[in-house]
Amino acid sequence: MHMLLRLLLLGFTLTTLMGTAALAQGQANDRERAGRANTACFNQKEAEAEAEVRTGIQLRETLRRCAQVDPNGQAYLNDWYAFDQENGDKIRNAVELRRAALSRIFSSRAQAQQWETDSAVATTKPLQTNDAVCKSTYDIVERIKKDKWTGFKYYARLQEQILVYDLPLCKK
Repeated sequence: MHMLLRLLLLGFTLTTLMGTAALAQGQANDRERAGRANTACFNQKEAEAEAEVRTGIQLRETLRRCAQVDPNGQAYLNDWYAFDQENGDKIRNAVELRRAALSRIFSSRAQAQQWETDSAVATTKPLQTNDAVCKSTYDIVERIKKDKWTGFKYYARLQEQILVYDLPLCKK
């Protein structure tokens, strides 16, 4: 009984010490985040650029997967490549604006590159390829073929609404 009481007391002490250390670490992280509060955000143009980059990645990767499982998929992937070629300057500008924002937000290039990688994985990893996903993506490509950059921007704005969970808009 005496041994059991000692074990419980030791467990309580360790739990308290670990909780105190975690609280101190959390407070340090909160201070670091507060120091970055003005920079750990996208302005409106940067958010639009990030959404355009992610939308492009998501469409391209979904179409690549659809091309592997659906005989019609390659034609839509080719349509995407044609759009990408036609709008290369706009897409490159979005990539550059995004990189500039990440350089401002993160103190090292390694951190910015890690964020870029993480966001690309987060954008494409959950994609399931099935008939419904491919059909929906083909519908998006049809709209983009018809409406060009305006159609693409429509879908990018939908993506932009999700981005605020990764990095919020800067407060003015």
